[in-house]
Amino acid sequence: MSLRNTLFAALGLLCLVPAAQAQYYYTPASPDSRPVSVYVLGGFNEPTGQTSNILQGGWDIGFGVAFRQPGSPLALRLELNYAQNNATNQLLNQGTQESGLQINSGWADLFSFTANAELRFPFGPSSYGYVIAGGGGYYTQVSLTTQGYGYVCDPWWGYCYVGYGDVVVSQNDTTKFGWNAGAGMSFALRSGMTLFFEARYNQIQLPQKFEYVPITVGLKF
Repeated sequence: MSLRNTLFAALGLLCLVPAAQAQYYYTPASPDSRPVSVYVLGGFNEPTGQTSNILQGGWDIGFGVAFRQPGSPLALRLELNYAQNNATNQLLNQGTQESGLQINSGWADLFSFTANAELRFPFGPSSYGYVIAGGGGYYTQVSLTTQGYGYVCDPWWGYCYVGYGDVVVSQNDTTKFGWNAGAGMSFALRSGMTLFFEARYNQIQLPQKFEYVPITVGLKF
């Protein structure tokens, strides 16, 4: 999926949200009325650009803390995210050619810790839209496996044996600076929590650009 199609899909999802706005309303106990709030989020993670040649769509989860001066449209969000995406056939074939082994599976683990500025645009007493951008440290690890025999030791019972299964034959990892930018919509819930939807483009500063777009839903407490 191209970056343009991914962003159109994300914007389409966000445009559908206001239809349910009547179910939400602002209360003084809302997390957005406090100077500090915490949140969790999760959803779909779509590689874009050249990254989509080596990774399939995957999933993303995260945890964050938001700081905001009451009454200000600006907020600071510190966020920790983890995403995982399986390898495409193109990457498996490339690994087979380079290693001389039959690579049967692979995946990428993506960790990030970022500081982000959020600017809000109120739609009413119970909802607002926002844009967000920031940067931080990104750790990526790509693993490729083949099927074969290996010597396995059970850490609980203390015995070792020869087993057959997936064996990691290649593992490359790196830590680099990256940045992200996106937009979202937020709604106060009857329960006192805040529901939000967002999509953010992420780029890691590698020799070949590493790009992906998480499309997520979250709850703020």
